[in-house]
Amino acid sequence: MLTRFAPSPTGYLHVGNIRTALICWMYTRSKNGKFLLRFDDTDLQRSDAKYVNSIMQDLRWVSIDWDSNFKQSERFKRYNEVFLQLVKEGYIYACYETREELDIKRKLQLKQGLPPVYDRGALLLTGQEKAHYEQEGRKPHFRFKLNRKEIVKWNDEVKGEVNIATNHISDPVVRREDGLYTYMLPSVIDDIDFNITHIVRGEDHLTNTVAQVQMIQALKAKVPIFAHLSLLHFDDGKISKRKGGLDIRSIKEDDIEPMTLTSYLAKLGTSDPIEAHIDMKSLVDSFDIKKFSSASTQFSLSEVYKLNSKVLQQMPFEVMNGRLSQIGVNSSEFWYFIRSNIERFSEVAKWWQICKSDIEPATLDKEFIKIALSALPQGECNENTLSEWVKVIRQTLDIKAKDLFMQLRLALTGTKTGPELAKLLVFIGRENIVARLKK
Repeated sequence: MLTRFAPSPTGYLHVGNIRTALICWMYTRSKNGKFLLRFDDTDLQRSDAKYVNSIMQDLRWVSIDWDSNFKQSERFKRYNEVFLQLVKEGYIYACYETREELDIKRKLQLKQGLPPVYDRGALLLTGQEKAHYEQEGRKPHFRFKLNRKEIVKWNDEVKGEVNIATNHISDPVVRREDGLYTYMLPSVIDDIDFNITHIVRGEDHLTNTVAQVQMIQALKAKVPIFAHLSLLHFDDGKISKRKGGLDIRSIKEDDIEPMTLTSYLAKLGTSDPIEAHIDMKSLVDSFDIKKFSSASTQFSLSEVYKLNSKVLQQMPFEVMNGRLSQIGVNSSEFWYFIRSNIERFSEVAKWWQICKSDIEPATLDKEFIKIALSALPQGECNENTLSEWVKVIRQTLDIKAKDLFMQLRLALTGTKTGPELAKLLVFIGRENIVARLKK
């Protein structure tokens, strides 16, 4: 089994892209197959090396690896060979209409209640008319001639049996006036040449699939197995790739764990519960392409945020040790304590600093501070220190337990809320407690 993920390096990856890549990757890994990364960079003007690098970084961030990769811009010679072959065999033909002329045709068809399908006017041109257009300076674009008598059928892994008539589909443009190829033909040639067996992509490619099946048949190759996933939608009904702020860079900057995103996207659109996973193996082991529904799929960023804390709560110290060391935390005990009290990893550094560095405590009543200092139990702090301390203070001071806890928290952490104070005292330590009260 061999799948491929084929992003265009004309922008940054968004959650819709990553979901497709993730499902492709899990599918092939669950079958011990191979995963190919292909960059669809035939649009040379818009493609950029910085996006190639960013895409690879984002895929690695979510633990997606690949067995091989290439750029379509390296294969123009091969595309030209197949293009000329299909022209010779009558599958591809030259068209001379300008964009404005095509737009007028579409508007007239719509006005007459007809589907805006290309009328194949170019097939009626004589050699003399073509020569006249070229003398005018017009350069042709080229279309693949669909068999409009055929109903294209395939058994889709997500949508089931699919039957689409071609008589209402325009012959797709495969090469533009500037000589550059559109997505259609190079994709087919690559899938054939690299022996792609399974293609997983969004349902917005259904019409493309119809044309590409006929291209594959024209090249006398085996049609791969298709799976068309439902698109991700948001509260405003827009498709994910149109939605700003949901590129993977933004999610990284928002301190979301990569396993949070993969845990969410791997199950989104299935009947499986969305749960926190801490490694990719568990996701691969539970993968089944048949579980994905063809119904509309709603993406909720707020649900991703909620899941993030659950992922952190399950992360063992051994997995987090490298990241913890980078922020100066070398205590497994502290990690196991703090991980249940945070929503983002960045909060670890904050609480470590509160425990180990100088802070600016709140200004409290001097009499309260004096009593608290004298009542502090001797010896290093443990989880019973706070209860013993509070008991002694209340023997001297008439104060509600709730208010007392708040006063101590403010004095020792400078915050009104946070992790359990009894356990925090252990990490703050008696020396720091005394220093802060005196300060």
